[in-house]
Amino acid sequence: MAIRSTMHAPRMVRAAVLAGVTAMLAATPAAAHVKWFSEFSFQDSPRGVGQVVGPAFIALAVLSVIVVAGMVPLDAWLRHQPWYQRLNGWLEARAGQSRLVMRVGTGAVLLLAWQADLVLLPDLPIAAAWEGWLQFFLALLLLFEATTAIAGAGLLLLFGLGVARAGLYYMLDYVLVLGIGYYLIVTGSRSARLAGSGLPALYLTVGFSLCWVALEKLVWPEWGLYVLQQNPQLAMGLDLRFFLTAAAFIEFCLGYLLIINLLQRPLALVITLVFFTTTMVFGKTEVIGHTLIHAALVVFILEGPGTVFRPPIALHRRMGLRTAFAAVNLVVLLAVMLPLYAWGAEARHRAALRNPAPSEAGPDAPPNAARGAGADAGATRDTGRGLKPAAGNAISPVSARCARRTGLQPLGWATPALRRPARRDAREVLRSRAGSGIRRSTPRALPQEVTASL
Repeated sequence: MAIRSTMHAPRMVRAAVLAGVTAMLAATPAAAHVKWFSEFSFQDSPRGVGQVVGPAFIALAVLSVIVVAGMVPLDAWLRHQPWYQRLNGWLEARAGQSRLVMRVGTGAVLLLAWQADLVLLPDLPIAAAWEGWLQFFLALLLLFEATTAIAGAGLLLLFGLGVARAGLYYMLDYVLVLGIGYYLIVTGSRSARLAGSGLPALYLTVGFSLCWVALEKLVWPEWGLYVLQQNPQLAMGLDLRFFLTAAAFIEFCLGYLLIINLLQRPLALVITLVFFTTTMVFGKTEVIGHTLIHAALVVFILEGPGTVFRPPIALHRRMGLRTAFAAVNLVVLLAVMLPLYAWGAEARHRAALRNPAPSEAGPDAPPNAARGAGADAGATRDTGRGLKPAAGNAISPVSARCARRTGLQPLGWATPALRRPARRDAREVLRSRAGSGIRRSTPRALPQEVTASL
């Protein structure tokens, strides 16, 4: 009865909430994964919680709570509109295609990553040829319903490879891979409850990934500022630091709304449409990185909240309790995740200083050298990170770029530690031959690794 009364909510309230939603979605293009497009290094000093929390942070947090709380009556109002009920019925009739959508989306990402020498993600280059062929094999398994669960288990294996190579803190950005793998495994089960558990797991992991990545913009703001400096049109004329903080809150709220299952279908539809527009700015890297999210969002559009398990927002029947649930838990989630993220960032920073990655260890490649001004900045970004292809090996541009950023060494690359002795030996050979009267054209007879370093 209390929910039904929201049908007669004042138009001004609904207009204010819709204005807040519009403002949130206007900045959604800036909610891209910063690591894919920024020259970053974990040797950069992260900001602590005390540095993150300031007047702008508090103001945006209060505004976020107000907007999220206002979305609860908006959701109830929408569910009582005849046109919205007809649309939901039309989508529910096609919910059986959601597993096929996820198979197609996951298969496309596996093939794109295989072609680009990546492990499923835009910033994780392959370390051995078998990793690429494993992805190709998993894509083939997704062609058949009977082997889809095996492919889902393969996604869990790929996530484990990422943890082993890049660390758990790094891979928490991509927890959605676990949700997608679990979804592919269980949705083909004959048990209704087991099959139905795939959708809540997908909501939880996709929402968590968005929330976790949003905190990156608060704790490592220099990475996001670099992206905005390269694409100033994203800030819409606003101060870059303020816009980055606002984008972080927007992305965090979007992830939270998915976790509690509020405005599932409208939210998923608008997010996926806006993310499609960002492809014109960020190109193929965006396609590889966001296709899994697009597939999950299409599943949310088709299935809505699901029919087996009650969504978190529906735990309370009274409108007041639902509104309080949405507002209070947003504050709780932010209060828990921000210190955890900051603590992990500080630990990763100290580890990077103790054991710098090969791409950051060269004396001529200081961290963030690519951010310097001038005409040489682009050249530094391309060659100053300390990794170059070994002789005779062809590395895709995407794999080369992400190797420079992450310090992870893809197949066929030589580190500075391997190249510098070869270069020194070559100079000694040349000096000795010059002293003996031998012409300098003789490096043609040197080993291939030596001549490549020249």
